[in-house]
Amino acid sequence: MFNKWCLSQINPTFWGLRILYVVGLVVSFPSLAKYTELFSEHNISVPFKVNQGVVAADILAHLGIELLVIGVDEQQQRKLAIYGVNINEYEVLDLIDIPNNFWGYDLGDKNAEGMRQLYFLTQSKVLRYVPAHHSQPAKMQVEQDVESMYLSAQSDSFMQIDFVQDLNNDGEDDIFLPHFQQVNLWLTDGSDIKQRQSLPIGARLQLKHSQFRFFDADLYFEDMNQDTKTDIVYLSQDKVATHLQNDKGLFSTEPVYIDILPMVSAHEWWDITDVNGQELDQSNLTHRKLDGLRDINGDGIADLVVKYTQSSGVLDKTIDYEFYYGSLKDGVLEYEHDISSKVSSKDTLTDLQFVDLENDGRLEVLVSSFDIGISQIVGALMSGSIDQDSMIFAMDDKDEFAKEPLLNQEVEMTFSLSSGSRGEPMIKMIDLNKDGVKDMVYSDGDALIRALLATPGEKRPYSRWSLKQKISMPKNPANALTQDLNEDGKTDLVLHYGPADKSELLQRLVILIAM
Repeated sequence: MFNKWCLSQINPTFWGLRILYVVGLVVSFPSLAKYTELFSEHNISVPFKVNQGVVAADILAHLGIELLVIGVDEQQQRKLAIYGVNINEYEVLDLIDIPNNFWGYDLGDKNAEGMRQLYFLTQSKVLRYVPAHHSQPAKMQVEQDVESMYLSAQSDSFMQIDFVQDLNNDGEDDIFLPHFQQVNLWLTDGSDIKQRQSLPIGARLQLKHSQFRFFDADLYFEDMNQDTKTDIVYLSQDKVATHLQNDKGLFSTEPVYIDILPMVSAHEWWDITDVNGQELDQSNLTHRKLDGLRDINGDGIADLVVKYTQSSGVLDKTIDYEFYYGSLKDGVLEYEHDISSKVSSKDTLTDLQFVDLENDGRLEVLVSSFDIGISQIVGALMSGSIDQDSMIFAMDDKDEFAKEPLLNQEVEMTFSLSSGSRGEPMIKMIDLNKDGVKDMVYSDGDALIRALLATPGEKRPYSRWSLKQKISMPKNPANALTQDLNEDGKTDLVLHYGPADKSELLQRLVILIAM
């Protein structure tokens, strides 16, 4: 009676305001809302411990896209499992023992049917995986005898290496491998035997702490003279050097040089020593590194991506990304020495990625930003985590990146001083709802996955509030696979666990199919 009486004596106007206030809280704070089923979750038990990111490719006549999973078993035998869907469930289609003399693997370009070949690299050979056919078991077939910098007969690790690509645009896979004084090519020419060619692109030798180190050149594959043929490009002494492809599918042995702004390096500043063989002085450091060569503004011409570092101390660094757009003048490619556009922040930028949010050929920039001041480092050491901002910058009508990000989302990076492991958050730009615009999907700790949906046609480009789903996330999900696995126009995710996670999870894959 007391409670009933009290409620009945409250002013109806006041009571209505209180109800509206509570409702407003629920609307304003989506954390109070229910979880959203963004993905359907499927777990796969793998017969070994997975130790690197999963790769998706169509390499078998089997219907659908296969998953390539790599790891080691209890006897430390390297393994590669090929998974495919059978009646809505993933099963092992082949399980391959990887010998210790295999340095790495690569996938060729898609053929006319959309399929790709799987290749392996040893000290002296490139092998091609031939799937089982009828009564014939799967086998490794020698594709090419090769010579390269990979001189050891045994490899300490096994990983994906970029050494196969259709270089001469004939629809067939070619091979390219660095050597000490040149880059070796094995090019298809319509016959069963690949034609060998060597280009004078030598490795850089560095003497540091009485040890020799070799750095092979970063190669870029772009059409530099607008003849629809892929050319081989690299940086050489402040110039962009280009080996042009001719009508026979070979490359000129003498490069064409294009002037760019002075003092741009092909190497990171920490891989450079001064004239005395000492590491560079960080108290007064200015450094520009060529970080990429690709068409950014959608005009069909390759542009320069330069990472600019300015430092007045170990904990006082500014990192910006500069862009120098290419243009054709009288049929000759040129680059301005002045910055065409840049992306900058008051904090340190890192992890540059390009995304095409609307599939219009004009690229947006995804970067991470964090503060490396003393107070931030002390706080990180105490908490085992540090906050970073993931930001997307978009171009305006003048091909200039805006000063303010299109989207800014705070995420958390973790690390362990005892184990030395770190946990980089998952930040992916993928199309979740088949609207043709990419959404931001990111991890939130080890129990949540969140999504900020794009809002095409609205004033605000992305939703103010994120949707969330409870999912047991790996400690380090940064290299999650993004792929439309079921070909429904929505992007799916594949997660695997690593050294920072519980040992019983290392043999598990988590497949998240977009709902």
